[in-house]
Amino acid sequence: MKARAYLNLRYTVPERRAVFTEGLQRVGFEVVHGLTREPREGDILVTWNRIHEGDACAREFERRGNAVLVTENATWGNEFAGERWYTLARSYHNLSGTFPIGGNERWDSLGVELSPWREGGETVVLPSRGIGPVAHRMPRDWASRQVGRVRSHPGTGQAKRLCEDLAECGRVVTWGSGAAVKALMLGIRVESHMPNWIAEQDNTDAGRLAMFRRLAHAQWRLDEIRKGKPFAWLLGSHA
Repeated sequence: MKARAYLNLRYTVPERRAVFTEGLQRVGFEVVHGLTREPREGDILVTWNRIHEGDACAREFERRGNAVLVTENATWGNEFAGERWYTLARSYHNLSGTFPIGGNERWDSLGVELSPWREGGETVVLPSRGIGPVAHRMPRDWASRQVGRVRSHPGTGQAKRLCEDLAECGRVVTWGSGAAVKALMLGIRVESHMPNWIAEQDNTDAGRLAMFRRLAHAQWRLDEIRKGKPFAWLLGSHA
């Protein structure tokens, strides 16, 4: 009997659903679209973020020793380096230590040039959207307690293009926003407050580069997902 992969995505993007389904089938799973709180041994859950019933089911899978893979929009942006990307990690998508790390070539092969560090400029506060599991969600009053200009989250529909909004910025404060990852590429130093944030680094050339080399192993091209590569990578210890 095949192990099942319960797939809980936002189905407003049919191509994404089809790609994840094909990738999971390629690594040997029977794909079930939806959720359960009663997995069999060997079943896995692949869920978009961990909110509401998705989080409740994830906790039950983990309690029984079943693997949970979490996907979300790519940390460095879905449209990056000319390709389409998504984040995939074990248990939580925005934390360090939730995915295996391989060699430097995955990042280096992209040929992305990181801008020199800026000197001087305004401080901009980049809040997260405030969704996701309670243990790692940005506190409601976090942004109001920071010093600096607060940028509206793009999810509100009120934000300018990031590069334009950060044109005079020399420092960013964030809980754990993907926009702060793009700020680092622009040479803007980032202070993050989310414990174990996936993009935590020390604002040095070496620290920034090392972070991107790690981060690359949690970001996957759409075609790689179709081939099942991230599922095989993340489930290696569960095989």
